Parts: sequence; C-alpha cells; structure tokens
Amino acid sequence: MNKIYGILLALLIGMGSCQSPISLEDSSDKANTVSLNDSGSRSGSNISYNGNASGKDVVLQGFDWNSKNGRSGYTNWYNYIKALAPTIKATFTAVWLPPPSASADGQGYMPSDWANLGSSYGPAADLKTLISTLHTNSVKALADIVINHRSSKAQCQYGIWDQYSFGSFGMGSADFMDKGVDIIGDGGKKGDAYHMVSGATEGSWSYGGRSYGNEDFGGSSDVNHWNSATRTTVKAWLNWLKNANNAGFDGWRFDMIGGYDPVYLGEYNSASAPYLSVGEKPSGDRQMLADMVSRSGNKTMVFDFPMRDSLASALGSTAHMYGNYLGQAGTADTNYGLIGWWSHSAMTLINNHDIQPGHETVGRTTFPWGIGSAGISTQAGYAFILTHPGIPSVFIYDWKDRGSALTKAINNITRIRQANNVNRGSRVYIDRAEDGLYAAYVGTQGGEQLAIKIGKTGWGNYEGWTPAASLGLTKAYTQYEANGHAYCVYYKNAVTIE
Repeated sequence: MNKIYGILLALLIGMGSCQSPISLEDSSDKANTVSLNDSGSRSGSNISYNGNASGKDVVLQGFDWNSKNGRSGYTNWYNYIKALAPTIKATFTAVWLPPPSASADGQGYMPSDWANLGSSYGPAADLKTLISTLHTNSVKALADIVINHRSSKAQCQYGIWDQYSFGSFGMGSADFMDKGVDIIGDGGKKGDAYHMVSGATEGSWSYGGRSYGNEDFGGSSDVNHWNSATRTTVKAWLNWLKNANNAGFDGWRFDMIGGYDPVYLGEYNSASAPYLSVGEKPSGDRQMLADMVSRSGNKTMVFDFPMRDSLASALGSTAHMYGNYLGQAGTADTNYGLIGWWSHSAMTLINNHDIQPGHETVGRTTFPWGIGSAGISTQAGYAFILTHPGIPSVFIYDWKDRGSALTKAINNITRIRQANNVNRGSRVYIDRAEDGLYAAYVGTQGGEQLAIKIGKTGWGNYEGWTPAASLGLTKAYTQYEANGHAYCVYYKNAVTIE
C-alpha cells in the first residue's frame, strides 16, 4: 500500500553502502519484555490461524504493485495466476492475492464497494475460477483485507465524501465518523454537528503496560471499529468472502493493522476462522509486534519486519557480511526479529509490493541484489528465511521476474526446507555470528535436519565452517559470487535440485 511510515530503524539501514555495524535493537528491545504464554518454548505459545498443523506453510505473495496492469499474454492478472497454479503447487502452500473489491485506486488499497469483486485484477468470475483452480491444486487463497479505511460512493449534503449506500455491506456514516473516536482521513469537515472536529484522535490501545497510538490514513475516511455495528458488518463480509459462491477465500492478510486496536483482529478471526491470518505493521519494534499478537488474543500472525531489517543490514554491503546482526553466536534461538522471540506468530519476508524497485514506501528499499546478474545477496536473504522458523513469504516479483537464478534458488531451498521438516517453530542454534560469517543449525537438538552458512567476499574464512559430521548433513546447495556474498545450505533428506 502506498503509505509512508516514520520508521527510524529502516532509515538507518544503509542498503549497499553499509561500512560499519548498526545497532538493530534499542535498549528497550534488549530488555526482552515480550509476554508469552508458554515460557518453556523459545517460540512462545502456538497461536490460532497460522496455517497447517505441520507448520510447514510457505506463502507466495501473488501480485506486485504493477499487477493491476495485467500480464502480457493474459486477459488479466487473475488468469495469469490461474495458469501458474500447477507451478505454484510445486513450491507453495498458499497464495496471498490482492485486495479483491472495487477501489478508488487501481491497486485496491482504497476499497469502496466491498461486495463488488470486479477490480483491476479481473472480473469476479475470474477471481472465483482462480481460487477454485488453486484449491484443485491444494493451494490456499488469502485475501488482502483493507478495513482501516474505505472510499465512499457519494457526497453528503455538507460536501463530504462519506456516503456508503452500496447494495451490500454499505454501512452508515456513523460507522465511519464518530466524534472523539475516529477521524476522517483528509482532516474532516469542521463546524457542523455531523462530522469530526479538528484534532480528534485515532485512539490507542495497551498491552503489558505499554501503550500504542493508532495511525491515520489520509486518503479516505477511516472505518470506526469501535462501533459494534461496524464490526458485525466486517465479520459478515469476511464470511461472505469465504463462501465459494462469492469467492472462496481461505484466509486473510490484514492491511495497515496499526490503524485500529488489534483486539478487533482477534474478534474478526474468531468469527471467520481463517486458515491463516497475518497483519501488516511495517515496524522494526518487535515488542510492539508481539504485543499486537498478544492483544489479538494470539489469533493473528504479523510480518517480521525486524528480522527483515536485520538481514538487510547484515547483507547490505558486499564488502562485509555482518553475521552478528542476525543472532548471538553460541546460543540457541536468539535470532533478532520476532522469530527469535515468538516464531509461531511471525511471517518472514524479503520484499513485497511496498518494497520493490520503483515503489518503496514503508521506509525501506528493495533488498540488496549483489554484484552480478544472479542476485546473490537477495538469494542469501531468501536462503535465511527459507531455512529458519516462522512462515516465509516469497514475493512473486522476485520469484518470477528477476531472473532464473533467483527463481531456482527459491524453489530449491523451499523444497529443502519442506523435505527436511523445517517449520514455523524450529529450533535454531547459532554457531558463528561475526563479520564475514553466519552459521547455524536448524532442527531438534542433536538431530538437526539442516544447517546454513552465509559468508562474505571469496571463500577464505567462509570455507572454514562445515557442520558436525556426526549429524549426517552431507548434501549441500551452494551459491557463490566472486567478491560478493555466498551461502550454502546443508541437509539430510534428498530433493530434486533444478
């Protein structure tokens, strides 16, 4: 979504020009104040609505910022993804699809008529056929749910665009504007009895003694989740989207969850029972993200932006590879980011529609590419998230549009992950974490299924680390770049390598 967030951490990350270590965690983060329900587990307690029982989901983000323009050779974007379904099945368990409703913008992030599933990505009939085809291929479909704000149908008598008299899920003005509770995104109409006055706040929420303010979206009126009638309508719409007669979605990716109290995410998920739910809050503060999950009643995952920030800093320069940015050597389960605290709740990522060339809008730039055409630095980033806990999210732009080397690397490492039983709660023992090398074992202690090393320029000290021979990690998938990054994934159970 095209939105700018003041994320100080991300602005400090020197993509491609990092010459010295950057502190990725502030003192409050180091205090490790996350509240977990299961203190005996490094991953915290398991949560509801985070995929299949095995924990081995890998999600494909099935669109980018320009997908609204379609794909050459296909009538629309939905039909392109439908044609890919058998290929998707070979690597991924779920596809995150774009916002499904009619919208004031082409990308779908200013939705209007929720029940009109015709969009820039294709007509409603093609969306239903796509989801049916994904299901035939044993792939789940996740909808991008934009409920922080909504674009109206008409102006009221005061000239404000706040009339939502759509045939279905129309809501009323009180569901969008409630004095002292929510604010019209454009600042609002002032001076009458029917609209917000200037200075009305978005409200706040608290968890564990920590308080967080909600954000405003400036493009259209905000949805008033404090209103119980609004929440009833949202829940009805989510269940309507799940119904195969309308669309057939299996789960949700919630947009801009920083705009309202996360307790409502738990309410919406309890009512709609998604296969998987993940919320987007592009913050480097893992305490905040953990509190969002906790505040939801442990009923949604969140994207692990802190882990992505750590990776970007670690691999941001080909002159160095700051393994110490990724975790603490000689310890188990100390990866930075949410996966080091509560991996059951974390969806990891490298890039997405808000972090791609030409559209970088959440305080971050596209992940560093590397020196040559193969994108070894980006490959190494994917090698990390695809071998570590949490549920990885792969960006279709990276998977399909940035060259065969990156495509093959993503496919191969995902298959290694799945064949060797790496899941969202896997244990990680970090053996080395220093300038030039990150090396870790993944899996049950004493029976690790996988190991990974990521190194810097050349093979000098990089080749100096191999996993313990007694573990039987005899197979290796290696990618090397002269004067740049290299990585190797060691594993037990064989897979077919492209």
